[in-house]
Amino acid sequence: VVLCVLATDEEDENDVALQIHFTLIQAFCCDIDINIVRVSGMRRLAQVLGEPLSTDNNANEPRDLHCILVT
Repeated sequence: VVLCVLATDEEDENDVALQIHFTLIQAFCCDIDINIVRVSGMRRLAQVLGEPLSTDNNANEPRDLHCILVT
């Protein structure tokens, strides 16, 4: 793994469990020298990655892209 991308939206900033998750991931990445990039806007990240829109009732919601590891 050479890069860890952590994505969050404004409404996620008050999610304590997600913030703890991010803190643990960042500590792990720092410990083994993996670069970290934090981005805002999971929907925009999904578009950049070419994530297809869902055909079910959650068409506006991308898959969970809070953490992406690049090898």
